[in-house]
Amino acid sequence: MVNPTRPYHSFGLGWLHATRLHRPWCTFLEALFFIKNAVFSGPCKNRILFQIQGTLVAPWDYRSLGNSGFWILFQKVSRLTVSGGTVDGRGAGFWACRRTGSNCPYGTRSITFLWCNNIVDSGLTSIKSQLSHFAVARCNHLRIQNVRIIAPSNSPNTDGVNVQDSTGITISRSIIRTGDDCIAIGPNTKNVWIERIGCGPGHGTRNMAKHISSLVIALVLNFFNTSLAIPVTYDVLTLGAKPDGKTDSTKSLISAWAAACGSPRPATIYVPPGRYLVQQVHFRGACQNKAITFRVDGTLVAPSDYNVLGSVGNWILFEGVNGVTISGGILDGQGTGLWACKASSKLCPSGATTLGFVNSNNIVISGLTSLNSQMFHIVINGCRNVKLQGVKVLASGTSPNTDGIHVQLSSGVTILRSKISTGDDCVSIGPGTANLWIENVVCGPGHGISIGSLGKDLQEAGVQNVTIKTVTFKNTQNGVRIKAWGRPSSGFVQGVLFQHAVMINVQNPIVVDQNYCPHNLNCPGQVSGVKVRDVTYQDIHGTSATQVAVKFDCSRNNPCSGIRLEDVKLTYQNHPAAASCANAGGSSSGLVEPTSCL
Repeated sequence: MVNPTRPYHSFGLGWLHATRLHRPWCTFLEALFFIKNAVFSGPCKNRILFQIQGTLVAPWDYRSLGNSGFWILFQKVSRLTVSGGTVDGRGAGFWACRRTGSNCPYGTRSITFLWCNNIVDSGLTSIKSQLSHFAVARCNHLRIQNVRIIAPSNSPNTDGVNVQDSTGITISRSIIRTGDDCIAIGPNTKNVWIERIGCGPGHGTRNMAKHISSLVIALVLNFFNTSLAIPVTYDVLTLGAKPDGKTDSTKSLISAWAAACGSPRPATIYVPPGRYLVQQVHFRGACQNKAITFRVDGTLVAPSDYNVLGSVGNWILFEGVNGVTISGGILDGQGTGLWACKASSKLCPSGATTLGFVNSNNIVISGLTSLNSQMFHIVINGCRNVKLQGVKVLASGTSPNTDGIHVQLSSGVTILRSKISTGDDCVSIGPGTANLWIENVVCGPGHGISIGSLGKDLQEAGVQNVTIKTVTFKNTQNGVRIKAWGRPSSGFVQGVLFQHAVMINVQNPIVVDQNYCPHNLNCPGQVSGVKVRDVTYQDIHGTSATQVAVKFDCSRNNPCSGIRLEDVKLTYQNHPAAASCANAGGSSSGLVEPTSCL
């Protein structure tokens, strides 16, 4: 708790204390706290929650902050969450000085993040900043959400959020009212996602340099006093599609795509209610615009004969596209026949993935249901900035190789508010995945959420910066799993957080298996080369269906390191479960049951 009479001294002591603990928690009560320049520096040994329930107030005299450029600065900090509260920059006097042309100081930005990684800024209100309210520079994987920014329309140089030299930035569900750009995007900024922003008054969203890649502004609520291009709509019924589930409607979809892709204006492809038979279809880019929406109120149905698609690899494939949104609808892969074939041990085709995106950027999949896929339901491969939300995956718990969502060789993928019931991994995370965020997902039946399998190839990209939080597993084979082949590889796993997970009758709630060797082929007697490090399990609770609820079976040549257990409680038949460790190093804190074997 901060002492209001000596706030900066309290902040400094609190920050120093927090950086040394395994589960720090900074809380500021409902009061006004007057502070001058504050610098919070890393690196830290842990994750920090900076919770503000009061108001941080800058000095009345704007000259006291002077030419420092910042008021509150976080630098070289990783895994920080700033939550709630208000910061009052008291910039009115400074603005008046600037308008008179007097000899004024440079001014300060209210909140600055510099050289930071894996940051969440949620629920904060910034009012009357002297200069930019939020400044982000040289950061990776930073999320600003549910913030409110308030300043008069005549306040000079008061950008709401200013980003530069950064990658993996998400700004969502926020209201920005200011005198300059609501959001300003500067040089060398990559992988930016801006969604559900109310902007105005202000100067809108501005790209300030050419060296910007993978920017998407999706589902924006309001840009006041801004005119947007009116989209054109292509209804598949008018192009010959039949909603009877029997007539082949593939050509109508292809015609709609050709028109939408060739349009210089934003375009919508509309699929009305009904069932539409669709053969294999391949939607290729690049297109003339970067805002194509598939609005699906009906159901796309695969051929009932599994041999038609069984050997083609993908049923519906998007390749090389940018700015595509799929909204609503059902994809029925009709895979039950193929599952039965495989169960009978007959010679069967491998099956098709229902929906695939390859080498594509700035994709939104919202409110989609994938039903009875032959193999994987949704695959994201070689993509950047992909958001899946409100997705439902439904297949039998015995359906083989029907991963719900598979991600590989991709960065900036977010999976939110989804429910997955299938016969394999609910989410599988393959090599080359970075900056992945999974939140509010219910899994079961299925094989859990798996990083891997990794290490199948000798030269293989690693997996890093993965957050999986607020997930529930019901009657699954695994909960949170890391799986690697037991043979040499250059692969690795690092920077992973499993947080706020509930296990309900899960066979293996927490498992690292670096001796994966299916059918004992091509790996017996070998040792995994995949390096697993910096993995945190935080607030994991529930019941195990087996006695061993925590299992770390790591490589003897490349032991797991930096494994952290924080507040884990797993039981087996109303008794404490057991833990098993081999070649695993790390630490535990808080209540940990079963007792840590690290």
